[in-house]
Amino acid sequence: MKRTIQKTMLVAATAVLSYGCASSDSTMDTTGTAVEAGITENESGSQAPMDPDTDMSAERTGDNNVSANNEIGRNMNIVALVQQNPNLSTFLELIRASDLVTVLESPAPYTVFAPTNEAFAALPAGTVESLKDPAAKMELTRILQAHVLPNRISAAEMQHNMPMKTAQGEEVIVTKDGAVLSVGGARVITPDVQASNGIIHVVDKVLVPPQNNDR
Repeated sequence: MKRTIQKTMLVAATAVLSYGCASSDSTMDTTGTAVEAGITENESGSQAPMDPDTDMSAERTGDNNVSANNEIGRNMNIVALVQQNPNLSTFLELIRASDLVTVLESPAPYTVFAPTNEAFAALPAGTVESLKDPAAKMELTRILQAHVLPNRISAAEMQHNMPMKTAQGEEVIVTKDGAVLSVGGARVITPDVQASNGIIHVVDKVLVPPQNNDR
């Protein structure tokens, strides 16, 4: 009887001791084994703020759009912008054939009226090929200079019936009919393409200067 009472007291003491330890830092699993409780520094129980270095929502992506008004666009000269437009490839070939690349890449401000491929295709058959001939370099240069102004002028600055003197020496006349802007009879289809050294207006017709140029 005495041994039974002692055994019962020993079991009870062990249970009390185990319960006291578990209630402070651990919980009991279903098998009676003590399991360490997680330690949290936020006593209110709310989630701690996310570290800014790992918070992807805080990241900001840059503006990758490239336009004529941003730094990348401003750093491109007239020749580089012409080269980017597939519909100006004939104009680019003639610029190269006339050795005007260096001039149109120079820092001086220019206004260039750039005819499209369709505009050159509308010339009499064989005209473009004949202009590429080294023997016709002087005539080609004269024609291309008729598309260049030695200053920068935007579409908004062009007024109806305003004469503009080209690098070739002749004048071209501006006409405005509502929203339609024309220069020397060529319609401006894409105005104000900004370059680092001037401005380009894409036109739908080649500006051929008069043959009589004895001045």
